Amino acid sequence: MRTHLLAAGALLMAGCSGIDTGAPAGAGASATSGAPLACARLATAVPIGTRLVLSETVPAGEIQLTGVQPGAPGAKAPVPAHCHVQGKINERTGIDGKPYAIGFDLRMPAEWNGRFFFQGGGGTDGTLRDAVGQLTGGGNTSNALMQGYAVVFTDTGHLDEPGPDGPYRFGLDPQARLDNGFNSMAQTGRVAKALIAAHYAKAPERSYFVGCSNGGRQAMMMAQRYPDMFDGVIASAPAYRVPLASVQAVFDTQRYAKAAAENAPLVSGRPVLSAAFSPADMKLLTAEVLNQCDALDGLKDGIVDNWPACKFKPEALRCTGAKTAQCLTGTQVDALAQSFAGPKDANGRAIYSDWTFDAGLHSVEWTRWKFGDAPGAVPNARNITLMTGALAMVFSTPPTVTTDFYGHALGYDVARDSAKVAAVSSTFAQSALQWEVPDSPDVDAFARHGGKMLFFHGVSDPVFSVKDTVRYLGLLRERYGERTDAMARLFTVPNMAHCAGGPATDQYDGLSALVNWVEKGQPPERIVARARPENREVTTPGRTRPLCAWPKQSRYKGSGSTEDAANFSCN
Repeated sequence: MRTHLLAAGALLMAGCSGIDTGAPAGAGASATSGAPLACARLATAVPIGTRLVLSETVPAGEIQLTGVQPGAPGAKAPVPAHCHVQGKINERTGIDGKPYAIGFDLRMPAEWNGRFFFQGGGGTDGTLRDAVGQLTGGGNTSNALMQGYAVVFTDTGHLDEPGPDGPYRFGLDPQARLDNGFNSMAQTGRVAKALIAAHYAKAPERSYFVGCSNGGRQAMMMAQRYPDMFDGVIASAPAYRVPLASVQAVFDTQRYAKAAAENAPLVSGRPVLSAAFSPADMKLLTAEVLNQCDALDGLKDGIVDNWPACKFKPEALRCTGAKTAQCLTGTQVDALAQSFAGPKDANGRAIYSDWTFDAGLHSVEWTRWKFGDAPGAVPNARNITLMTGALAMVFSTPPTVTTDFYGHALGYDVARDSAKVAAVSSTFAQSALQWEVPDSPDVDAFARHGGKMLFFHGVSDPVFSVKDTVRYLGLLRERYGERTDAMARLFTVPNMAHCAGGPATDQYDGLSALVNWVEKGQPPERIVARARPENREVTTPGRTRPLCAWPKQSRYKGSGSTEDAANFSCN
């Protein structure tokens, strides 16, 4: 049965429009009295300021996922029989004269396990994706909806427009910035809980927020700003300082463009960014990383488990004469050294973070972020198409309206212009560092109700430095000491790129680890990860290894197959 709803019906709850105040919402309200409300009648249960636009009963089977090309890997997802609703919160007109609303997709399975799962987003969002409950780490071929969770997703208050700058035009509206940063998740969470309680005549017993990249940032934001809304969060490769990481992306582009200009002729007066390093150059780089650092964990196996001890210097690869297949040019070496050290501001202070050299830097998942593979003057590197666009139009005050992101990156004065992410104006009363960055170590309120945080981060992540996530854990430890282990744990994944990919054991079940911690009091010490069978970059597809709670590391016990996690301990 499918019903399109044009009006809200009865209004049962106030306070769900505008900017959220941060008042406690409760991890789960008391059971709702009365009978469960059928899917077709949920319009009578929406909070004030909310309008349902779709209500349908979906049979068990498969659905084509929104925004994924049919036939592509992961284009479809299995789903159980469920109630599917979509709605809009706080519909309004922005200062740019365009319509805005916080859109959400909510799916409630017929066989409910009593839990609520908020599916985090990615990039700058702007697409209303299907709330099936994608699992960071791909713990299995299922999803949270199939496991019985009620799942919600939000577009964070805007929809992408056409054109290269279309995903970032919302940055010209101050309320849209705030919605994208934090408000949309709070509003969506509260509306979803109200509809779940109405549909099942019972509020969720437990609530979880799970995301990677921007979704990981959102998870941290909820724990800090809305500490009573969730019992546990997973923040994978969290973009929690993404305005500053975007400055780093521009800094990288400038360094790699110099190498590109040396390696290939200019096109339209600009370096062909993809010429910065060839695939062979990158394989040479990771081979030397392994040569210097692989054995630091006691086992030469293509994995640098003891990456904190790796003091790799790319200088070892500098050509003493002409460029050959066995060395890198001086410009390439300098670009790597400067990029991995990180940019500095006008006072010589680190703007974002330094990085660690790892054995996954040659993977396509790494290179497509840094310099891409486009042969012309318009790069397809994600550092250009995503990070620079967001820096110009969303994170900076005042915003720079442009479609020439490469030109913006090449002309950006890092030491001077990086101050724009901390700037405010009469139009934009909060800076990006205020509305976008959840970097406070004060999670007292979250900890008081037993909240747990799990962090995962690939050591070869090209977007957000694993060292920056380690930095945040360090801030927690400065504040809470040994109590930190009772509420927050980090698992680093050697060789893994951004959220997944690379020659890594990047398939693991983080959700079960979090649920067992929250609901059974079992803190995770070790999570077994597997190399995906289709991952041809791993020497042995199907390899298993333990991920260890930071700062412990995986160590071979000395006997048995080195491809089996059972033969490794966490020390």
